[in-house]
Order: sequence, then structure tokens, then C-alpha cells
Amino acid sequence: MLDLVIIVAHPDDESYGVGGTLAEYALTGRGTGLITLTRGANGRTLGLCEPADLPRLRDAELRESVSALGIHDFRQYEYSDAAPPSRATPGQVTVPGTFQGGLQDVPLETLIERAAHDLLEMRPRVVISFAPDGGNRHPDHIASHRVAYGALERSGLLGNPTSLYYFASPVLVNPDWADTYRPPTHVRDVTPYLVPKLKAIASHRTQALSTVDFLRRMPERIVTEHFRRAVPEWTASELSNILE
Repeated sequence: MLDLVIIVAHPDDESYGVGGTLAEYALTGRGTGLITLTRGANGRTLGLCEPADLPRLRDAELRESVSALGIHDFRQYEYSDAAPPSRATPGQVTVPGTFQGGLQDVPLETLIERAAHDLLEMRPRVVISFAPDGGNRHPDHIASHRVAYGALERSGLLGNPTSLYYFASPVLVNPDWADTYRPPTHVRDVTPYLVPKLKAIASHRTQALSTVDFLRRMPERIVTEHFRRAVPEWTASELSNILE
């Protein structure tokens, strides 16, 4: 039985928002797992490879990140990620609703059945994935939420014995998303685990522009990680600085 399993859409999703927590669990002898649903084939190459070779490069980057974070059980699915209508330039924001393809085109039942099988093998104490709105309304993130929740339900693990947490931004990043924004219930200081977290982030060389943008906009989220417990429902009387 693993202590913590992360279910995310893309290579690199494991490093920014939960890398410190994953490293802490591994370094303190607790078992961790990662399910990555796509190979990130529609991302930027940054001139590091030809577009056709990007999936293989991102596979290698993800394996390096998994090693840096000490993840015990890693499973990567082969599905395609959603593609923006055109490749955005630095500083340009791509509207989430304009993404095409990706996990939204894969039958949800197929994804849930596969993930449920893996979760029954992993039997995690805690699962972390994206919130129902994906955090930023990216269709792959939204699909990841549906897969995580659906697989936990299908496997019979949801709530007992497995708690479900979502990534949760400490601030509302876009006023247009106020209707779905939910603040974190748990804030974790991961300062002691910055070295493996930064090694994991740096493993994703193809995401260098995203890394710089992340550091420019939200540098405090390198040292703190934020989550919202969804199942069992969090109550205000509980401590909010640990994952139970």
C-alpha cells in the first residue's frame, strides 16, 4: 500500500505543485506513485529535438524527474495531450477553451477502467489530482480530475481507505474563474526538500519557458505547496498543514 499517488495529465505536472511533497515522502520512507496520462507530444520543442521526437524526449525528462523525486511506482499512459490552436509566444496566454484533442477525445470509461486497475494495485492512502475545473480550465487537467475521481469510485477506494486531495491555488489567478475557485485547506512548507524539487523541475528542459513564467508569477509556490481535501470533506477543526 502506497502512502501517496499523484494522477496528472502531463510530464512536468508532478514537479511544480507537488514535487516537494513527493520528495519529502520518499526521503522519509513513505511510498509514492505517479500516473501520468499523456506523453506531452503537443508541447514545445524549444529547438531541442524535431517535433516527431518530442514524445521520446519528454519520456526521458519525466523519467529523470521521477528519479529526482524518488517516486517508487511510476506508470505513464500513451494518450495524446490537447494542442493549442497555435503555438503561443512568451507572454501570450492561450485560452483553455480553444485547445483541441487530447484526453477530452478519449472515452472516459477507458481511462477510468485503466486507472482503477492501477489504483487497486497501488492501494494509496492519499491521491492528489486536479480540481474539477482543472485549476486553470485546461481540458487535460479537467479530464485528469474525472479520471482520478472516477477511478477511485470504480475501485471502491474513495474515502475509505483513500483520501482525495486537489491542487489548490492560494489566490484566485483569474477573476473569470471565481465561480469555481476553491481555496486550499492544506499548506505545506517544502523548503527542506527544495533540492530534489528543483532537480525535478529542471529535468523538464522542454518546459523552460513555462518554468521561467512560473518563477516570475508565483515564486512563493516553489517553497509552499497547496492542496484542498475533497474526500473525506475537510472540516475547519482539523490541522491544515499536513496530509492525513
